[in-house]
Amino acid sequence: MLKPQNDKNPYSIGHVAKVIGVSVSTLRSWENAGLINPFKSASGHRSFSSDDMDRIRTIEQMRKLSGHSLTKIKELIDSEPDEQKPITHDSGIERTTVDFSKIGARIRTMRKESGLSLRALSEKTDIGVSHLSMFERGTAFLSPARLNSVALAFGRSLAELLGGTHHDHVPIVRQGTGRVVGTFGPGVSVEQLTVAEKLMDVEVWTIEPGAESDGYYSHDGEELIYILSGEFEITLAGRSPAILQPGDSAYFNSSLEHRWRNLGSDPVKVLWVNTDAARVSAMQFDQPRNRFGLGVSHGSGLGEGTLDVQLPEGAETFRVLETHTAGHPTRILIESLPGLEGNTATEKARSFEKNHDHLRTLLLQEPRGHSGSFGLVPFASKTADFGAFFITSYGYPELCGHAVFGYAKALKSMGRLNDRTEFTIEMPRATVGVTVHPDSDQIDVALPQAYVTADDISVPFRGRTVELSIVYGGNTHAVIDAALLGLDLNDHALQEILLAADELRSAIAELDRPETKLIESVLLFQTVSKNSERLFLSIDRNRYDRSPGVTALAARMVQKVVAGQLAAGQTFHADSIFGGQLSGQIISIAKAPEGRLVCVPKISGRAHLNGISTLVLEPDDPLQCGFLGS
Repeated sequence: MLKPQNDKNPYSIGHVAKVIGVSVSTLRSWENAGLINPFKSASGHRSFSSDDMDRIRTIEQMRKLSGHSLTKIKELIDSEPDEQKPITHDSGIERTTVDFSKIGARIRTMRKESGLSLRALSEKTDIGVSHLSMFERGTAFLSPARLNSVALAFGRSLAELLGGTHHDHVPIVRQGTGRVVGTFGPGVSVEQLTVAEKLMDVEVWTIEPGAESDGYYSHDGEELIYILSGEFEITLAGRSPAILQPGDSAYFNSSLEHRWRNLGSDPVKVLWVNTDAARVSAMQFDQPRNRFGLGVSHGSGLGEGTLDVQLPEGAETFRVLETHTAGHPTRILIESLPGLEGNTATEKARSFEKNHDHLRTLLLQEPRGHSGSFGLVPFASKTADFGAFFITSYGYPELCGHAVFGYAKALKSMGRLNDRTEFTIEMPRATVGVTVHPDSDQIDVALPQAYVTADDISVPFRGRTVELSIVYGGNTHAVIDAALLGLDLNDHALQEILLAADELRSAIAELDRPETKLIESVLLFQTVSKNSERLFLSIDRNRYDRSPGVTALAARMVQKVVAGQLAAGQTFHADSIFGGQLSGQIISIAKAPEGRLVCVPKISGRAHLNGISTLVLEPDDPLQCGFLGS
């Protein structure tokens, strides 16, 4: 029985040869040349450590990609034993190499953030669990077809996974100065000439004899391949295999499934050009220096023939996704923010306020927003599937229902849900459960417990006394029937409604009752039918909810439960003065120790995409921090 290798050298020579893609005899020749020094047992069996594996992988990459002799490789590696020395050429520009193990680690991070197990990812990609595990740990490769299937599982492209080039708008790329990608395993290397910078991704592929795509794959866009040397077999779905020789080319829609391989005895070199349709329409490519991409225009508009706009030196851009929920907008910041510290949503919000508050006013106040603008900043939660905190033109609310709906729509649209229909979102005031119905696009949000705080508040209003209640539905509202104020809730009476709500708010502030100190807004309701009302939520004189209000509907439902007018499971509808609609149900009803009823509301509705925007901040803009008009 063979003695097992020790923990520091767990890999046998056969395992290393299989993983790296070289023969056992090749490894022994490298050992004889002094390139590697495996551990030898008393019986002569060789075993290797993880560091040995990294060194062997580096040797194989340098041998295949640079053509250096073993002597030269040993000289280069030994000069920098802890890190592969960048291979330089006469141009003086460094030729960088992409470490495939880093791609595996990136996939692992994406999988964890998406809440996917290895088995779930395996089912989505038809790649074995053990193979995926080895790839994530940097001990196995994925073929182009398999890596493409992983990218699609996360709603990404191969270019997004592998990264792109950065030439700072330099039009000339010298031979041998591209970014080398060895991620597809032994036998396939890719030199990126320009990737994820403009409309075309241009690469030179070198494919060794016997190497192949490992099956069919497809993706967005179009592609052109041109054979520089060797013989190349390509098969498009529904067609017979075609053998291409130097000077031959193929141009096809990338959504057509295709596979390829080198059946010859010599390496094949292919010029490969891809265009990404999504990038063309949505500007999903890096912008060199101060040029901002417009995509491709058609017709006789101002932008016809113009692909980008020159920005002033030092200008900053901020990408946002715009949504609305039943009429009220949410601007979702999709830039990564450095220095966003803290472990909880509340801590993240406080860190944003301390380090990035200028972004709040820049993004949401005029001239880019208005007094009613609302924003959401996503973050990776440690306790829920997703995390978010809220920003407005005037501060940092702890909970906002309509923004949760917008966030759910954004997560689905950006492919972040990975076919999940139920997930949780951590917010400063609570963690809520969200359900997205794939067939109808309806979104359900289970809010925190709601209850009536006081229902006997008398308030003077324009020479008479009116009665209102204070209800908590995620936020605390002063709730009153619009008829008591002599109001008809419709869009033509908007200014009159805002004025009356502001007078009522001032009168409430004069009351000497502790419950009134918690009020965040005034909620007016008007009966439409037995199970339907029109709601208007006034935050202050100039700010109001354009939707019926998610927390407003929760407050009205619990108020009707207390009055015996609504039962658990019964659907209640609400609309806004502008026509936006929401509905809700009470999931459960319980009695608190102090005797009041506590309800768990579920609000249902839809959110819609408004746009994908890139906001621009010029360095000499005198109003760059924004302002609030009346």
